Amino acid sequence: MDIVFDYGSQERPKGHALLYFRSSSDPEEIWVTYMVILPIAVDVSKYVPPFLMNQVGELCPKDLSAFAFPPAPERLGSYGDLKEMAALRDDDILFAGTINPSDVPAAMLSINEVVQQYAEMYSQLVGVRVPMEYGDDSEEGGVAVSEVLYGLMSEGDKLGELTKLVGRLRFAIEGSDSGLIREAEEEINFLARHLPANYNIPQLVQVVKSSDRRGAELAELYLQRCYNLAQEDYGKLGQVEQRISDFEGERTADQG
Repeated sequence: MDIVFDYGSQERPKGHALLYFRSSSDPEEIWVTYMVILPIAVDVSKYVPPFLMNQVGELCPKDLSAFAFPPAPERLGSYGDLKEMAALRDDDILFAGTINPSDVPAAMLSINEVVQQYAEMYSQLVGVRVPMEYGDDSEEGGVAVSEVLYGLMSEGDKLGELTKLVGRLRFAIEGSDSGLIREAEEEINFLARHLPANYNIPQLVQVVKSSDRRGAELAELYLQRCYNLAQEDYGKLGQVEQRISDFEGERTADQG
């Protein structure tokens, strides 16, 4: 995803930024979230008991050092308000294109991609890679924490985590980072064990990893399908499944 610095510099990111989008239906509408790259690594599991972890929402102990809040953008009055706010706080202002504000999963995915890119820019400035994995040094210990965490999460929290992980996997693939690809895929597969089989998570991963030109759009549809199933919104589910079928048909025709 291409991002534009309206204020600030890609060469010297401040580590804190207002990220905004414009509505696809009304370009005058501004939708905003706030990004932070912490200067130190933070392992939330040290401070929050496992049985309370589901109450911290989208803040995962493995990637708190780079995050955006709120996880989906909120509407702001105007671009002038945004500039004034950034000037008072000395924040970067980043523009990441247009979104459909009602498509929350797609908006969250876009935000997560920008967070990854912004974190990478910041890490290049300070000379170290922003850590994305924390906690117990042993694989077994990390799995134990995730087991407790996912077991206590609500269905909505699990889908929010899935959206974040899909964004991380896509970022890793775009950067050809084999280590991060493996880690993201393993975490998604582990989370899938705590989600219903009819969410078709393996198909979602396969689509994200595909080099198909429309893979990103199809991945968003698979994510939207998961949300529709969780909300038991079968009207929208039928529409999404039809769009998935159409996309798959087009991909098959292209490959043929």
